[in-house]
Amino acid sequence: MLPKTASFSFELESYLCDFNGRATLPLIGTFILQAATNHAQKRGFGFDSMSASGMAWVLSRLSIEMTEYPEHNSCIRVETWVEAVANYFTRRCFRIINSNEITLGHALSIWAAIDLNTRQPVDIPTACPELKDYVETDKSCPISSIARIPPLKEANPADAYIVRYSDIDINRHMNSIKYIEHVLNLFDIEMFNQNQIRKFDINYLAEGIFGDKIELYMQPPAGTSEYLVDSRKGADSVCRSRIIWQTIDPQAIRSASSQQQ
Repeated sequence: MLPKTASFSFELESYLCDFNGRATLPLIGTFILQAATNHAQKRGFGFDSMSASGMAWVLSRLSIEMTEYPEHNSCIRVETWVEAVANYFTRRCFRIINSNEITLGHALSIWAAIDLNTRQPVDIPTACPELKDYVETDKSCPISSIARIPPLKEANPADAYIVRYSDIDINRHMNSIKYIEHVLNLFDIEMFNQNQIRKFDINYLAEGIFGDKIELYMQPPAGTSEYLVDSRKGADSVCRSRIIWQTIDPQAIRSASSQQQ
């Protein structure tokens, strides 16, 4: 049997990074999902085995906390393990580590398994009996839970988009990272120039499919660094996001850059 925990390495080429030369949150999210995919695939409960049984994993909630974003031309590792398995959900954890073995951040994800024909949840212990053998009980994640993001009390229209070809993944619904990209595009470039995202939570509530019009509503931050965004299809929310920013310390960035060099 393979180890319960595995880590996967990723190179940060310059073309993948933002105008500050750092990894973007969607890129970190992409690496996280790739690590989850590789971990599950190698252990017999990944895409191939699930699709052969008429099922698929769908992401229900995701929380990413970053203390530092890696820079271009660096290498990071994403460590991942399954923390718990319940009837309809699994909890998967992640740790993001740089080449100096410094922890840059953590993530926690909640997954459901659905029947591809009915689009309804399936009982995970029954559908994937081998998964219980890979539950890691000797590790912990500092992100203990992902809070439900409630409906927004006050919301102003912020943007809208039509789900197109480049938004759709192999399961024929909108890719999890695309929701994040559209939410972050609500903020102007100065926000990213002076701040970085410390914590990002997203609750996935419904599927976006090709041709859907998704309207984004933002709740005013009320003087805090926390923003709430509701992505809606008509009157129904497809996802809700919470973004917590922190001011960038230029001296810390220079110090991190010199360490990587």
